[in-house]
Amino acid sequence: MIEEPLKLEICKVLNKIGALQFGTFKLTSGKISPYYIDLRVVPSFPDAFQKVCEAYIEFIREKVGVDKFDRIAAVPVAGMPFASVIAYDLKKPFIYVRKGVRLHGRQRRIEGVLNPGDRVLLVDDLITTGLSLRKAAR
Repeated sequence: MIEEPLKLEICKVLNKIGALQFGTFKLTSGKISPYYIDLRVVPSFPDAFQKVCEAYIEFIREKVGVDKFDRIAAVPVAGMPFASVIAYDLKKPFIYVRKGVRLHGRQRRIEGVLNPGDRVLLVDDLITTGLSLRKAAR
């Protein structure tokens, strides 16, 4: 599990870069929240980005297990920078799921190599209800 000092450090970093905001926010789910975590800004701050990715990686290693999945898939769009760094660090193939099939090119919804039977770890920037992850998994 992610240790409390690391959680606190990440909260401080997110607050420092303006990714942690307080107020009244309507979430994608329609729910109202007294705070908002905007992880889309994190890749603009390399030190913060590294710290957040390290926390993701620690959580995956300790709580999920690297042997439990074959590939890492990003949920577009905000999950892509995190998932690519995590995949690289864990030496796992990276793929990403498009929101819809493109009408040109190869017209794929999944970009990268996905083999039948592959177990995929989905990575998004933030989870509130899990709706984006469920859509991507389908």
